[in-house]
Amino acid sequence: MADSLKCLIVDDDEIDRLAIECEIKKFPFFKLVASCPHPLQAAELINRLHPDVIFVDIEMPDISGLELVKISRNKSIVPVFITSHPEYAVDSYEMEAFDYLTKPLSAERFARCATRLKDFFQLRDKAFAFDKEQETDYIIIKQGYEKHRLRLHDILYLEAMKDYTRIILAGKQYLVLAPLINMLEKMPARKFVRIHRSYIVNLDKITEVRQNKIYILTTELPLGKLYKNSLIGKF
Repeated sequence: MADSLKCLIVDDDEIDRLAIECEIKKFPFFKLVASCPHPLQAAELINRLHPDVIFVDIEMPDISGLELVKISRNKSIVPVFITSHPEYAVDSYEMEAFDYLTKPLSAERFARCATRLKDFFQLRDKAFAFDKEQETDYIIIKQGYEKHRLRLHDILYLEAMKDYTRIILAGKQYLVLAPLINMLEKMPARKFVRIHRSYIVNLDKITEVRQNKIYILTTELPLGKLYKNSLIGKF
């Protein structure tokens, strides 16, 4: 990752833009390159400034934030949607959204997103290829001639990061160039289950389930409504 991540804010509400700016300033690895009220203006800024991340509203004049991301999707920007409309979540993930935050913006929730962004950009240039060994309890990840053999038992959870997946172990993490759905297909169903659009967990590592949250040791993960049934009879 470069010394800083260039960020662009796109929101037609001035107060909301200021709120996002305030949160961005808390993290020294972010560099705010522009903040604008109109998506068409943002399209020009994306072409000129080449931001790494855009924090974008959805309902805006002329074109929506979803449409802005769609016309910019050939570029390497990472979109984070910040909106008052949770019903657009599914559409946002079809646009390969990195994250989806709801207004009013929570400092704690933004901080989690910021940390994930930093991890993603730090790991992306070192991403591994994924290759599961057949009929073993291991997966192999490769980068050039370098290989790591990971025991399935040691994996805590997996997290979607656009078209990559982050594999979390105790004290270690790896990024592999494979979407989460592909990883799920390779993992043994008796051990690994999807709990959210962005997470797969190792059932043996769950320490607590509480309403819409799952705990893996001290880490809190969201439990999506659509995935609650996947835990019935397994935990």
